[in-house]
Amino acid sequence: MAEGKFALLEVPDLNGGQPSYLRLGTAAPLGESPGDDLAERIQTFIDDERKRDGSPDFTSVEERKAETAKLHTKGGWRDHSDGNRISTTQGDKIEVIQGNYRLLILCRGERQAGWDVSGGHITEVSETFGGGTTIEWVQDYGGTWKVVETTIKGEVQTTFHGDVTDYYYGKLKYSQTGTDTFPTLNVTDDYLDDTNPSSPQAIPTENPEIEERTWAKSIKSYTGSETLPVPSIHDVTWAELMDSETHATSIADRTYVKGPSTSTMEADSITSSTKVEGTMKDTTEADRIENSTTADKIVSYTKADTEDKTYGNAISLTIGNSLTTVIGVESTINVGVVTEVVAGAMVEATLGGEVTLVVGGTVDVTVGATLSCNIGPTIDFSVGPQVEVGMSSVEMYLNKTDLSVARKVLAGLNIYL
Repeated sequence: MAEGKFALLEVPDLNGGQPSYLRLGTAAPLGESPGDDLAERIQTFIDDERKRDGSPDFTSVEERKAETAKLHTKGGWRDHSDGNRISTTQGDKIEVIQGNYRLLILCRGERQAGWDVSGGHITEVSETFGGGTTIEWVQDYGGTWKVVETTIKGEVQTTFHGDVTDYYYGKLKYSQTGTDTFPTLNVTDDYLDDTNPSSPQAIPTENPEIEERTWAKSIKSYTGSETLPVPSIHDVTWAELMDSETHATSIADRTYVKGPSTSTMEADSITSSTKVEGTMKDTTEADRIENSTTADKIVSYTKADTEDKTYGNAISLTIGNSLTTVIGVESTINVGVVTEVVAGAMVEATLGGEVTLVVGGTVDVTVGATLSCNIGPTIDFSVGPQVEVGMSSVEMYLNKTDLSVARKVLAGLNIYL
């Protein structure tokens, strides 16, 4: 029997069970009174070993544990009932607890539910979700409480009707779904029953299937602002298959880049298809445009009337054979000087009539032999004087007829064979 003063109100036998009682004053030794098998389930508070060095009103772990050790020996109020306890209050009710508080509900079995209120923090425990919660003092932002929550094997479905506004401020906002390393989660569930602590669990991780659907009157997304743009945005996607489909009445896409813009694509093959009912217009303005293409073969097919205008100099280089086929009439109009240089042999074949009209002077210079072969009648017509100058000239005809209204031949020496 404990020494000291106490008052005891006891009902020895309630419905054939153990007594119900109220004891005020000195505490009886734990284990001597009815209900002590339940009372001994709580021996500690979570704050007893919480990391809180540097926090306001700091108390050492030793001091906290020493005070909790007197939990069942300090005395005060002790009551127990083998029956139910029902308390009703018509008006207000106030409870003020100077110390810590722990509520353990066994739920008519050996389940644990309740909460621990110690050190200014509330830790809720239930079988709804497995997992653990740690709260500790850290020096971020000049000192603050850090909460780490781990939930395992949980399933949540949430329906919310109303307005939602979220604001986030701070040094870091990190979000991760899934993993590429598949670590094992080592978790110990929170518990309130000190005689039945939770055992550590090793939970394998897996990646989820993600599906998002959104219906809205309008959707607006803004990242950064003209006043404070984001210093850096890095977006990386790895996927086996990407399928994107957009249906819209109209699309406006604008990108403004103050510095260089680089785009790179590497693919086994690329297929691009565009269908436009009206006009497709592409406008590019640049100081210089460079386009480089390397391929085994380039095939271009255009079925349309084509109009191509170039203002400026044009240089075209083809190393290899070039074949141009025109089925129809081809007209080339050059206003200015045309210079054509062929280093090697040049063969021109015309099946049909050919008309060449030159308004202005023409100079043909050939360094080397020239062979001209006409199978059929040839008519040369010139309006204006025609002068032929040469060191030597040889003409061979099977039959030649010259018709001239007037012809002048001026030569120092003429030899006819």
